[in-house]
Amino acid sequence: MELNEKQMMVTDEAGNDHLVNILFTYTNEERETSYVVFYEEGNPEELIAMKYNEETKELSDIEDDEEFNEVQEVLDAFLEQSEPEEE
Repeated sequence: MELNEKQMMVTDEAGNDHLVNILFTYTNEERETSYVVFYEEGNPEELIAMKYNEETKELSDIEDDEEFNEVQEVLDAFLEQSEPEEE
């Protein structure tokens, strides 16, 4: 699986391919771990966050609570920054 700036193909557990849109990516330098947050076309309300291994080009689940909480904080900050300002 290759990441490009906007989209990637993800294969689910049943072997079905899904074209998804990438919301953002980031790397935790201390952990040397990259993360990607994405959503399926037509379903932008359901965001999915996963680890991304740069070497193998594979996604994996975030299983550690500390990592998950960090990703949630980064996502919240991203969404807050991307909200249009109210007048």
